[in-house]
Amino acid sequence: MSKGPSSNRRSSLASFKTHRWTLVSLLLLAAFAVSCGKFFPDANSLVAISVTPSNASLQLTKTQQFTAIGSFGDGTSKDISSSASWGSSDATVATINSSGLASAIKTGTTTITASQSGQSGSTTLTVTTGGGGNLTISCTAGCTSTSGTSFTASVGSTLTFRAQDSSGQTVNATWTSSNPNIPITANTGIITNAASGTTTITATANGITGTGTLTVQ
Repeated sequence: MSKGPSSNRRSSLASFKTHRWTLVSLLLLAAFAVSCGKFFPDANSLVAISVTPSNASLQLTKTQQFTAIGSFGDGTSKDISSSASWGSSDATVATINSSGLASAIKTGTTTITASQSGQSGSTTLTVTTGGGGNLTISCTAGCTSTSGTSFTASVGSTLTFRAQDSSGQTVNATWTSSNPNIPITANTGIITNAASGTTTITATANGITGTGTLTVQ
């Protein structure tokens, strides 16, 4: 006996329901797989970055090495400083090179960030003057006598001056002389063929200054 139309419709409906539940099951499995990928990352995937030292403080003209530590999906961690991308939020305060070495430029605060594979970590760097924030001037060649920051020299001498910060580090300063008859080379701190007279020598670097008195006779 052949099946009637109603029997065929019931068979088609049953087949549709079966396929529908199969499709729903596949979609649920796909969603579960995606969620597992989020909650259970691949063992080799980078999941977080931390930057050390945290909230560092750095004196003007000094450098600070930062380290980026990467945490991975398998629970391990390693130094990724050499492969991470480094940045400073305010390069006028401090710059940072490709290996994580920061150089202080002027007083202020900047954020140091290391990034890789969609992850990033950051910390704050504060640049200070360090101590009193004054430069100390010394005469390293040509002066006949020195008393603190008071110097004497003979007419016609060639004099060389040096500027140091509060930690004793020599800095690249810009030099000026208050007496136009005794000029000093701005970028070297050298006076040639010194003329008779008295002048105030000023060195400026990274927003801090130092002065000395020179008497040529």
